[in-house]
Amino acid sequence: MSVTIPTGHVHLTASREVVLAAILDQSRLMTPPAVAMQVVNAASRPDSTPAQIAALLSQDPALCAKLLKAVNSSIYGFSQPVASLERAVQILGLNPLRSLVLGLSLPIMQGTNGVTPALREYWIGSVTGAIIARDLATLAKRPNPDNDMVCGLLRDLGAMLIQRAFPEDWASLAANPTERQLEQPCEAERMCFAVDHAEIGAELLKRWNLPDEIVEPIRFHHHPEMANGLKKQLAERAELLHFVEYLTRLDTVVERPKLLQKVLLIAQTRYGLTPALLVKFLQPIAPKVIVFAGLLKLDVGRCPDYAAILSEGCQELVKLAFETQRHAAEGWNHPTPIPGETREIPGSAGNAFRANGATLPLSRAARLPEFRPEFVEAFPATGARLDDYEVHSILGRGAMGIVFKAHEPSLDRPVAIKMLAPELQPMPSARERFVREARTAAAIRHENVVAIYAVRESTGRSYLAMEHLEGGSLEELLVRQGPVALPEFCRYGRELASGLAAAHAKHIVHRDIKPANIMLDAPNGKIKITDFGLARAAQDTRLTRDGCLVGSPLFMAPEQVDGHVTDHRTDLFALGGVLYALCSARPPFPGETMAVIFRGICETEPISIRRLRPDLPGWVNDLVMGLLTKDPERRTQSANEVVRALAER
Repeated sequence: MSVTIPTGHVHLTASREVVLAAILDQSRLMTPPAVAMQVVNAASRPDSTPAQIAALLSQDPALCAKLLKAVNSSIYGFSQPVASLERAVQILGLNPLRSLVLGLSLPIMQGTNGVTPALREYWIGSVTGAIIARDLATLAKRPNPDNDMVCGLLRDLGAMLIQRAFPEDWASLAANPTERQLEQPCEAERMCFAVDHAEIGAELLKRWNLPDEIVEPIRFHHHPEMANGLKKQLAERAELLHFVEYLTRLDTVVERPKLLQKVLLIAQTRYGLTPALLVKFLQPIAPKVIVFAGLLKLDVGRCPDYAAILSEGCQELVKLAFETQRHAAEGWNHPTPIPGETREIPGSAGNAFRANGATLPLSRAARLPEFRPEFVEAFPATGARLDDYEVHSILGRGAMGIVFKAHEPSLDRPVAIKMLAPELQPMPSARERFVREARTAAAIRHENVVAIYAVRESTGRSYLAMEHLEGGSLEELLVRQGPVALPEFCRYGRELASGLAAAHAKHIVHRDIKPANIMLDAPNGKIKITDFGLARAAQDTRLTRDGCLVGSPLFMAPEQVDGHVTDHRTDLFALGGVLYALCSARPPFPGETMAVIFRGICETEPISIRRLRPDLPGWVNDLVMGLLTKDPERRTQSANEVVRALAER
């Protein structure tokens, strides 16, 4: 028995099976040419030979010409021209050949009604996805980059099928996309159509007898965390396609700083691509898209310059971070904040540790609801229970995570819970990095470093429990009272340098020392360094390759600005900047634009502290200027030197 759904409109009461049947109705659905399917099926058999495959291909001269042209194009970059069809089959191998032949035959899916703007946009995304997937797979040394390429080409095939089957509903859904819809398109489609384009595409490819290594990664490419049950190579392919999806939509991604930060994080942690290296990776993509589109005889119009789009987006992201820092610095001259006010400190989520809300009585713990993922967006007023902790409120948010105020009943102490951001939780690489960096910080046991109590994972969510401080940050102190007196300068500087010395003794470089990352422990006012989110073991250079810009612009060292390798002396330059701020309530290199700030850091000397604070002795100026020396080799060489210098005063 067949069920008919009127073309152009989908009834929301229709079941998944009914909608799938309507969309995949074979009477309205074209399939790849017969020769292509014969090649695909033959190449799937382990006993097939290059000669047999070449004989099949010879039945379709147009397909033969496309294949030879593709093999000799810039996509593959072979050093010697390939003229023999059998030789091309031998060079490619059967599995990659199957993928390429299928890709070359698919433009028939365009239909006969001409190329509409929506169809052109679809093919730009598909062809771009194919090229990026292959180049990314080659970079990652994956075993079958050409299968990754065909998956990139086919990953959104189901979207075109939905659009054809239900044009009115699709147009309505696409007219005003919400932020959540852009992040999670499959959820929005399931609400409207009962199925999503990834599932439809996978089902179609399954009917075409394509192997699971193509079908299943496409099924899960929007939710790679659900591909854990697949073989490792297929789960990694789903994760690769998920990243490819973001790169093909860079014009949308760069307009959303939080989403752009996520993409940059995936690039860096999963593929070792810093922002500069990712821009470099994308530079040859557009020309290759033009070549591949020509092979497919597709009209994709003008191809976007993905490298330029990303470069501009990264500049805006750094500018946004700089503006946050600059406004914070300007805030040092502002009145005292309202007492008891909860606010996020500029920088990462680990910078804020103050909020309203009293500790819940122990007797209420059992009645608290279990922590659920949706609580990160709408936290219940009653609080929640996370393993052994009572979570009370949200303290702050950052690119990498969210910080909650909590209580640990077993030891009757307040704690801060830092949880990996929800959009990063599904990514194994992001979770591994989060846990690794938490353990890096936990390795430093010192009275002037915020203590890490536990690193855990609960219901698939990575988090850490750390010391909770009520005294605010040095940045807040400067907002309230301006420059500090000499005794406080000596004590704060000595304790800060002691904490850094402890980190450096473990061969750990913080790389983001700034007033907002230095906390005061009430009521004794002891200095505590926090937020090792950019910290790395000194010998680990994965985050310090050329072109990688990490840290806070106002307190960066020259080597960070230039993208060179950093070491413990990078922290010492930032220490000098913090000591300068304690004396003057201003950063050492202020400016209205990021370019001015960076030029000052690399080329000019800061105003003498003696000019800003004539009441301070000359040795203070000498100490700070020694730390702010441009050349790391001539800079003060250890935090212990600073500790000793301040201990003598």
